[in-house]
Formats: sequence, structure tokens, C-alpha cells
Amino acid sequence: MDAASFESLSSDLRALVTTIPLRWGQIQNNRTDDKINMFQIDSYAELERRISQLNPDDQNYLKRRWYLWKCSQCDEYLLYCNNKVEKNPNQYDKLYDVEIHNYYRFDIKGTVIPQGMRQQAKNVIEHPEKMIDFYYDRQSYGRRYDIQNRLFIVHHSFYNEDREMLLRCAWKTKCDAYSFFCNNIEKIKLYKTHGVIAGIIFILEYSIGETEYKIYGF
Repeated sequence: MDAASFESLSSDLRALVTTIPLRWGQIQNNRTDDKINMFQIDSYAELERRISQLNPDDQNYLKRRWYLWKCSQCDEYLLYCNNKVEKNPNQYDKLYDVEIHNYYRFDIKGTVIPQGMRQQAKNVIEHPEKMIDFYYDRQSYGRRYDIQNRLFIVHHSFYNEDREMLLRCAWKTKCDAYSFFCNNIEKIKLYKTHGVIAGIIFILEYSIGETEYKIYGF
């Protein structure tokens, strides 16, 4: 991805997120994933063409899956735009997405605070270890199962839970957060668990349109 591709894709994602339910209509599953080759679709317009003959539930599911996948690609781009950050040259390698300072390798995982922990969100943000253990213990199975170093990008709105899909597109805040994380990684205390290490960046909204970031361990 280059700057022009990012601008085009980020615009597509802002348009797409206004058209889809902000919560899953069905559990993430391989059966619906297999109805199209989502990973060959590069634009919102092409996605619309490819899913046009599917039922509305499957359309919404695949729009959401594609949106989250493309947001992850944008996250990776904003990370490897920083100095001393390289993307994995093998796009099919499940071990890592980016390498920081020729040493720290991470798979990028965009997520939210689990439903059962939301009432204690402020405490989770200060002490996210239990949440990270939960995600390693309960991550998706099927063909996506793997354990590796991860950089968790955790989106949370104190204003309205439904806005957390919109926070995936908080590119300015994310750009600042990723730059700080990459430039200060040797000063950040990474969380060690399950035989791997995890970095945690929170993208937070306290009122509409006002976002900030918090980095665990700094």
C-alpha cells in the first residue's frame, strides 16, 4: 500500500461503515467466508458487485468482514510508514505483519473490550492483562488459529458502544499512537503471556469525535 492507495481505501471504509450493522449478525464462520474470495477484492464498489446476489444477512456479514480486514491493512500501513518498521514481505506468513527495529515482530489484531469486561472498562484500560489472556485463550479457531506475538489495537467508546466500528477509522489518532509506539518501543513494557509478547494500544473516545490513545506499559 502507498499513500494514494491508503487515501482511496480509507475513504471507502468511511463510506462503508455507515451502511452495515455495527454488531455481528452471525458468528464469524468459514461457511459464509467461502461464498466469495474476499481477499481478492480491493474496493468497496467491487465488493458490492461480488455480493449483490447473496441474501441480506450474508451481505452484511461479508461487508463487515471486509471492512475489518481492510482496516487492519490500513493499520499495518500506518505502522510501517514509521522509521525502522518493515512489513512482512510474505503476505501469507501468519507469524507476523510488521517488524519494528529489526527485532520486535507482531501480528496486528484490531479488537474491542470483551462484553463481560465492559462495565470495568476503566480498570481494563489500566490493567489489560486479563483481557489479553482472554483473547489468547478464546481466539477464533477454524483456519485462523495461531499463537504469535501480537500488537492489539483496542477500540473503546465511553460515549456509545456502537461507535467502536467507527473508531477503526480514527486514522489521525492511530497515526500518532503508532508513531509513538514504534519510536519508544524499547521503553515500553510489553506483556508476556502464553510464551509470546503482546503490545496494547487503546484508541479511546470519550465524546463524539474526540479520540485519544493510551499505550500499555508506558
